[in-house]
Amino acid sequence: MLKGIIMCFSMYTTIPMPYIEWEEKRFPYLIMSLSFVGLVIGLIWFLFTSFLIKLNIPITIKSVLVCLIPLFLSGFIHIDGYMDTCDAIFSRASLEKKYKILKDSLVGAFAVIGLLVIAFIYYISIYEILKNSKNIIPLIFIPIFSRGITSLLIIKVSPISKEGFIATFKKDLTNRHFNIILLILTLFFILGCYFNIGKIILINIICCIVFGIFCIKDLKGISGDLCGFIITTSSTTTLLFLAIL
Repeated sequence: MLKGIIMCFSMYTTIPMPYIEWEEKRFPYLIMSLSFVGLVIGLIWFLFTSFLIKLNIPITIKSVLVCLIPLFLSGFIHIDGYMDTCDAIFSRASLEKKYKILKDSLVGAFAVIGLLVIAFIYYISIYEILKNSKNIIPLIFIPIFSRGITSLLIIKVSPISKEGFIATFKKDLTNRHFNIILLILTLFFILGCYFNIGKIILINIICCIVFGIFCIKDLKGISGDLCGFIITTSSTTTLLFLAIL
């Protein structure tokens, strides 16, 4: 399992990891480790934000830096998937054409528009959270659940392509893996309730499910890009609710 965790961190973060040889038999552990990737990203996000709050610098600069932390830690991989999915879904093209758009490395107009919209909401949410001295403990839990719920969707939803990363990773995943992930998330939820942020976690879970249904229904399956879309939109929407509530 340790090798699966290292593989997961190597693929989905920029955190330096020891070199190991990739083995297909470890792929189920890779998907199961997404919640722990979220935990590490969330802890670093929380700690760095706590440090920035104490600095006597303009709140606009603090907000930008807080926004960038999880993006740099994830290597912008989820934003890339979000942009590709925006191009595909909002193209209003046929399903076959949408699949081609997902594979296309070019950036379309809908990707740019989607990035501007999500960046604006993301920045404003963080700005309001810092300005109003909101509880920032949810920064630890949002990455956990956005990735954890997405990993559950990976297990239960058919991939849109038999040749993509998701199809390869989920080949040996079973209901046992689903139940283990669900148990892990339940324990994190109980911990979140201890910190009195159960409502925010529930909002995050609901956002993951809603955005997941939206893009999976449109594209008739799941892919790595769609996972990026779900993680990005659910995380940003949860931050928006945190800023408002």
